[in-house]
Amino acid sequence: MIKNYSEEVKNLIGEYSKENIIFGKEIDFLLKRIEISKEEIENEILSCKNLSLTEKQIREGEARYVLLFIQSKRKGRQYIITFREKELRIITIFPLGRRTLRRYRKKGLNIG
Repeated sequence: MIKNYSEEVKNLIGEYSKENIIFGKEIDFLLKRIEISKEEIENEILSCKNLSLTEKQIREGEARYVLLFIQSKRKGRQYIITFREKELRIITIFPLGRRTLRRYRKKGLNIG
């Protein structure tokens, strides 16, 4: 079973503002992939409104968090973020479709 780190991430994110958010990939590439604006990304991350599940990963000595934001039974987004000094870095963003969400539900995860 995957441990949910959502509360830990919400506390960490509460210390940051829009000015502290940086992107690990070209912003135009990410915006085209998920079809929302930069402001919507920043607002979604900072508010954690639709955050359903957070998984913690350690990669290259760095703690990364996989955040699942579920908007409906058929639609969601996955953000991979990390916290560096005074910056919240969005490494990448993926859209989630109904098939992917169904796979998470089959694993027994309580999302959406």
